[in-house]
Amino acid sequence: MKFTSYRNIINIAWPIMLGSLGQNVIYLVDTAFIGRVSEYDLGASAMGGIFYFLMFMIGYAMNTGMQVVVARRKGEHREGAIGEIVDQQLYIILAFGVMAFLMFRFFSGEAMGLIVHSEEVRLRAVHFLNYRSYGIVFGLLNSLFMSFFIGIGNTRVTTWTTGVMVVVNIFFLSVLVFGKLGFPRMEIAGAGLASTLAEISVTIVILIYLYRKRFKHHYRMFEFERIKFAIAGQLMKLSAPLVFQQMISVGSWYVFFLAIEHLGSRPLAVSNLIRSLYTLYGVPVWALASTTNSMVSNLMGQKNHQEVIPLIKKISVLSISFAAIFAAAVFIAPSSLLSIFTNDRELITASYSTLPVVVMATSLFSFSILCVFAVSGTGATNISFLIEVVCIVFYLVYVYFTAVKFQLELPVIWMAEVLYWIVAFSLCAAYLRYGNWRTKQV
Repeated sequence: MKFTSYRNIINIAWPIMLGSLGQNVIYLVDTAFIGRVSEYDLGASAMGGIFYFLMFMIGYAMNTGMQVVVARRKGEHREGAIGEIVDQQLYIILAFGVMAFLMFRFFSGEAMGLIVHSEEVRLRAVHFLNYRSYGIVFGLLNSLFMSFFIGIGNTRVTTWTTGVMVVVNIFFLSVLVFGKLGFPRMEIAGAGLASTLAEISVTIVILIYLYRKRFKHHYRMFEFERIKFAIAGQLMKLSAPLVFQQMISVGSWYVFFLAIEHLGSRPLAVSNLIRSLYTLYGVPVWALASTTNSMVSNLMGQKNHQEVIPLIKKISVLSISFAAIFAAAVFIAPSSLLSIFTNDRELITASYSTLPVVVMATSLFSFSILCVFAVSGTGATNISFLIEVVCIVFYLVYVYFTAVKFQLELPVIWMAEVLYWIVAFSLCAAYLRYGNWRTKQV
């Protein structure tokens, strides 16, 4: 089977989709339960969730840097070097995870107080983070192991992790949020604790899988020699631009919601619903983006540079197909989709006007994100970061004028997403066409 065939692309991407589904199900199901508690809780989950997501995505970016190196070594047929890379990344990600946990536990109250306008929303967001914080280390470990599996092109473990994550999360949500089966009624805090327990269960499943399927032995993982600063430095150098890229990307998303939060609780709640739809659609597309990143790096290791652009085009066909299906579902049954996340009919009705903008944004997102991940997959993470900076400047300037200065309608504000992806695609496509990425070494 040809490496860049549709069949191989799907074989790699499909399990990643399940894994992405598992991660996003935690957020989506949380929203569905919290949306039935109160509008304040829904807004608080958005603010607290994005703060958590920011820290998680920094670690995710570190692991993506490792994924590029693992895929490159796999393409070079240097499998013996992969375990050492994973071990060094474990040292890095565990140190960051502990730091993130301490930040959530001891500084989230002050951070929320500086940026959240509503005291009611702030208190509930902090309550959520107090319990969600225990899952950050496990979430980052799960991300690391998934980057390893994606890098070697073997992603079947996600079948197990997704099932466990969904079952554990839904069970504890149902008993902790509303206080069933003798458990206390914890409301938004219960959602944070349920997500943490789901993350822990996935870590256990992955470790069992690594030992049972002998990945640990084949790739010489978990030998835990001393920290090798040359390897750790290489990983940090490659991932540093990705880390800053994620920080400003998710940070700008956070600024976006802060700007809307100052418009009132209703626009914030509507935007959280819209973000839920965005997240739902992003499940297959992020999986295809991760597949693009890994396969581009593997092709670079094989010295098959001429296959990179045709690969991106093939994956784009699959991604755009998902965009078409999503658009049809939004236009045919918008109420049914939004009802997944809340039973507030007024909130659902208020969201209708923004849906066409979401369809436009997701259509552009479907192929633009593939180009973004392809650029980092070549090893040009510094170029990827610079592209992100330019995109964010356009994004934030637009948000400032539409949401802060003129306080325009929500659909106009959400057009920021459309602008972002237009700029991202233009710059990434230009680099892949004219840039000097074919000689990148990692």
